[in-house]
This record gives sequence, structure tokens and C-alpha cells, in this order.
Amino acid sequence: ISILLLAFLMIGCSATPDTPEARDSLTDQAQSTMARFRDFDSRTNAFFSNAYGYAVFPKITKGSVGIGGAYGRGVVYKAGQMAGYADVTQGSIGAQLGGMSWSEIVFFQNQWAYDKFTSNEFAASADASWAGPDKGGANTLNYSNGVMIFTMDTRGFAVAAAVGGQQFEYESSE
Repeated sequence: ISILLLAFLMIGCSATPDTPEARDSLTDQAQSTMARFRDFDSRTNAFFSNAYGYAVFPKITKGSVGIGGAYGRGVVYKAGQMAGYADVTQGSIGAQLGGMSWSEIVFFQNQWAYDKFTSNEFAASADASWAGPDKGGANTLNYSNGVMIFTMDTRGFAVAAAVGGQQFEYESSE
């Protein structure tokens, strides 16, 4: 029932927060999230410096009972400057139970990957490059199809053996 309610609430949601205060709050949360990623995982510094653009999702929340759903809003940057807002929805099906939340940054290596995202033609799947936090940055990471996704700050508890993917929607701030 809670998953159906979450899905109903997400229908018709805009990626752009409704009020100027909410937009400012989301932008502040995105800035704080970027600072946490930079401080905790030094591998992100090279991505922030060299990426064509990136989308920062301060909090994505998921709930699941057999069928899972997640939602979060974020801020999109191009060449280090804010370009718009995005939201992410995630669906999954399988043996799963619980709830959790996390922060996520999607880096775009080049204009092609950024344009695919901003034209709402991008979805993340199991074959995307994902990285969790690694204090010290010992690992070398590479883009997959022009995209690299970092996640951290996972809170909550969920048990899952499920299949799913993430869908993103972009709205320009202009």
C-alpha cells in the first residue's frame, strides 16, 4: 500500500521545486552534498574538475515490499554552473523489504552524455558504473557510456534481490 501511495504522489511531480524558498533549499542541500562527497571520497575531485556536467541528488528515498519505489530531486550543473533541476524515480521488483535513503551524483563525461540526460533520454541500469564511498581514493574509476554515478550516506535497512533501474527527468532553470 505504501508503495502505491508513493507512486501516486510521484505522478505529476515536477523536477523543479514549487517555491523560490524550496529551490534555494534544494540548491543549498546540493552544495552541501558536493562538499561531503569531496571531503569523504577524494576520487570525486577529478570528476568534479573534469566532467562536462553533473546532477546532484542530496536525498533519494526508497521503500519496498516486493515492489520497490524511490524518488529524489536534485540540481544539474554544466561546467560548474547551475543549469536546472532533475528528479529521479526508481522502480524494482523482486524479493525485497525495507526502506532506505542515500545521496547520489551522476557525472557526465562529455556533451553527448549530458545532452542525453537533459533531453530526458537517460536511464541508469545495472550496467552503469557505480561507486560507493572509498575514503582515501585508492580505486581508479572510469566512465561507462559517458556516465559515472557515485552514491553515499546510505541510511535505513533493506533486504533485496531485485531487478530495477532509475529514470531521470530534467527541467532547465531558464
